[in-house]
Amino acid sequence: MASVDERLRHVVLKIKRAKEHDAELQQQLHSFLECKPYKVGFKHDQATRKLIYYVTAVDSTPDCLPLIAGDVIQNLMSALDHLAYQIVCRDTGDIPPNPNWIYFPIADDLEKYEAKKVGKMQGASAATVAAVDAIKPYKGGNDSLWMLYRLNNIEKHRLLLTVGSQAAGINLGQLMTGYLRNTFPEGAVKAFESMDIYLNPADKGFPLQPGFELYIGAPDEQPNPKQQFRFDVVVNEPGICEGKPLRVLTNELIVLVDEIVTTLTPRLR
Repeated sequence: MASVDERLRHVVLKIKRAKEHDAELQQQLHSFLECKPYKVGFKHDQATRKLIYYVTAVDSTPDCLPLIAGDVIQNLMSALDHLAYQIVCRDTGDIPPNPNWIYFPIADDLEKYEAKKVGKMQGASAATVAAVDAIKPYKGGNDSLWMLYRLNNIEKHRLLLTVGSQAAGINLGQLMTGYLRNTFPEGAVKAFESMDIYLNPADKGFPLQPGFELYIGAPDEQPNPKQQFRFDVVVNEPGICEGKPLRVLTNELIVLVDEIVTTLTPRLR
């Protein structure tokens, strides 16, 4: 009988590969943002005289980003499938009844999960099924795991993931500085200016295009040449993952799969 470490070997290698892809992804994101891909200008509305900050130019996100993100996601989903296979092998004495059709069971809702879970892990013991049940691998149970499953299906069978830019906020400290400069002492104004707090916009403008209005100020308000804005590169798959920063998404999914492997490792003993 294989040891736990032997059964986990390919699972661990798949996760390791996902982390290597993620490191490359983070580097590519950093390189893209270092090139200052977003330009912001300002104007006054002719009718209302209100100050408007808006996007004047935005570079397209590199094609490598959805490709590398897809590699991260596929390796993570593959790690779970390898884990399911090894657990079934452990439960059946390495004689699984249907070895070519073992997958980690994830579904769009609880009812569909209940209908397919045994078929996806034929030969699994009742204790194993109960352990997987506890993870709630379906939408409405473990939404992050369901998102991994759906993103993997999109990337493998349909198109590359939809990746693009969106607005992520205006620096509130700099904004307040302009309003308070004529009212408060310079020392108090300086304190606001050093704040690093961003006001998250309701409309993020995905996919970001020139002309998108980032902030509308007061009539005759003077622009602040130091005013800062944030932008994010995000995954936007409607109904699955809408406007999730790419730099956050892949890291959260890696942590998720690591936790699932840790939780189910006792089923390999």
